[in-house]
Amino acid sequence: MSDARRRRSGEDSPGLVLQYELILGFLQKIGPALAEYPELHMFYFPVKSEQLLCVYRTADIPEPLPVELRPYLITTLAEARQLFNETLYARFLSSYHKPLEDLTYQRGTRQQDMVINIILATLGGHLPYTHPKAATSLVICCPIADKLATASKRLRDLSGLLILFGDEQNFSQLSHSSLVKTVSKEFNRYLEETGQYAIQGLDFFLSSLISQDERIQDNQNRALGLIAHMVVHRFRNFRQVAEFIVQEYPTAQEVIKDPEHYEEKIRAMKIQLNSARRLERQLQYVERAPDKTPITLGELVDIVEYVFDEMKKQRRSSIELEVDISASYRAELVLTPQAVIEEVFYNYLENVFRAIDLPDGENKKLSLQSHAEEKFLCLDLINYGPALAPDILEDVQRLVRVNRPSGSGLGMFLSAMIMRHVDGDLDVISPIPGKDVGVCMTFKFQRT
Repeated sequence: MSDARRRRSGEDSPGLVLQYELILGFLQKIGPALAEYPELHMFYFPVKSEQLLCVYRTADIPEPLPVELRPYLITTLAEARQLFNETLYARFLSSYHKPLEDLTYQRGTRQQDMVINIILATLGGHLPYTHPKAATSLVICCPIADKLATASKRLRDLSGLLILFGDEQNFSQLSHSSLVKTVSKEFNRYLEETGQYAIQGLDFFLSSLISQDERIQDNQNRALGLIAHMVVHRFRNFRQVAEFIVQEYPTAQEVIKDPEHYEEKIRAMKIQLNSARRLERQLQYVERAPDKTPITLGELVDIVEYVFDEMKKQRRSSIELEVDISASYRAELVLTPQAVIEEVFYNYLENVFRAIDLPDGENKKLSLQSHAEEKFLCLDLINYGPALAPDILEDVQRLVRVNRPSGSGLGMFLSAMIMRHVDGDLDVISPIPGKDVGVCMTFKFQRT
């Protein structure tokens, strides 16, 4: 397979690209430790993956390339898995390979032969280049703990086999032992950094489901339950509006009779479609590594006002927003999930508009304030409508509902996930302290 085909395969498969980027991050992390070994060839086999056979970089190419798993490479994957299992206890295998120019006549141990066979298959039947004398290989197991693998399929696919292959003169076996310690240490550090948000998200999700009315004990079924909520949340409202339009306006004649009502329903369907798109962006965001963008609190305030104005126009609402943020706070930098910060505010404001934008409602007013905590600069978005009922407040704090007629709670769940993704947080208080009305949603952004 050509390099161009390998690149194109990765671009065509989002799951493969995510795995490639995850492995690429690890290979980049160990790059400094390998810099002292010139002409070193590197192969990483994610033995749990069902899409990717290997990510490799030979000494003559500038960046690691992915090799997609094809049916004719299943045997190679099986050999990589076998070698992984056989070296798992010792954590590494250091081998000496005789001169490679007469490779056909040289046979080593079974494991040495497996290393050569795996590299040959990965590179389409040839080795990186012929060594003048001899070569060495270092196989290092990079396992993922069962708990972490269960928690995150994405991290499970990082579990794999690293093969370093080089000229014996430049990559002596005497250096292998210390290199194993360095690589293992960097792998565990990378796993801790990358796995932190994944495990945090899992623990957060599981804790939010605990003590629900309909409890599901099996972790995999819980994950499937979340996915089901996502699908339902994304399509239910859009489908309902679309079905109503089809039933009420089956022909152009019905549209002509009441064009204003028809246009109103079309606008409602567009609102639901936009909501689905925002949900999709959020789901894509939480799958990636944390993207922390520093911006000023003043820019965040501008985003809140923009989202509020857009929603007010869409709903033709009379709700007003009062902003009271000091100039000193506005100038301070905070870390944000900028790519989806609009969606975070949308999620909450949709709930607010639904709760207080009623024909006979009073106190149709929102207030945006700020306060500082030790590590956070906070935005307080306050509405002065009715206080949340205790069971609804518990739902919001728990964040994921089970079969509640008032909604799935997915929007608030994702908002909290996103905020925690960038080491921030989300908090809700109701009623407002000292009063018997209102809700205060606090968005906590980490100070830079």
